[in-house]
Amino acid sequence: MRRRAVSSCAKLAVSCMRMMVLVSAVASSSDPEGENSEYFFACSGGEAGKVKMLLEKDPSLAHATTKNGEHCLHLTAISGSAEIAKLILDAGADPDVRSTWDSGLRMHPLSWNTFYGRHDIIELLLKYGADVNADFDLDANAKKATVLDVIEQILLGTEDGEEKARFVKTRNILVKNGALRFASLEPEL
Repeated sequence: MRRRAVSSCAKLAVSCMRMMVLVSAVASSSDPEGENSEYFFACSGGEAGKVKMLLEKDPSLAHATTKNGEHCLHLTAISGSAEIAKLILDAGADPDVRSTWDSGLRMHPLSWNTFYGRHDIIELLLKYGADVNADFDLDANAKKATVLDVIEQILLGTEDGEEKARFVKTRNILVKNGALRFASLEPEL
């Protein structure tokens, strides 16, 4: 049973990592017709000055999403800019906002940043009220997971070194803030 659970979580982690690579490619490609594309490219590209200027011009951007439902708090995982995440959170963004893909994962910013090991952004999201035990909104047939389930699977597949140290630090921050495995959140029958 334990082996199946680990296998399911590992498959989830691999699927999510593939999705992150796809999003990175999309965010760095040109989308001339995309509404607010300058803002979204600035978020994913780490351009804090531009994000600040655009938010000052139009504060409603703090709540804007791409046509695939990504929020700039999701896209900051690509750039790793805690400065941008703070600008957006200070402007009133919801730290638990979900992506709204019709046929994809409906993930929250905490999950995106966990996949990248962005512990500085994770600390900000938690400070601003992100739910450390929010599940991944998957289809009805998928095994549910929290960020702790996923980071532990990432750690199993990561060799010792700088990258592993970053993910260990990420895990420790999550645990310190009350992260639990999804199985421990389920009510007993």
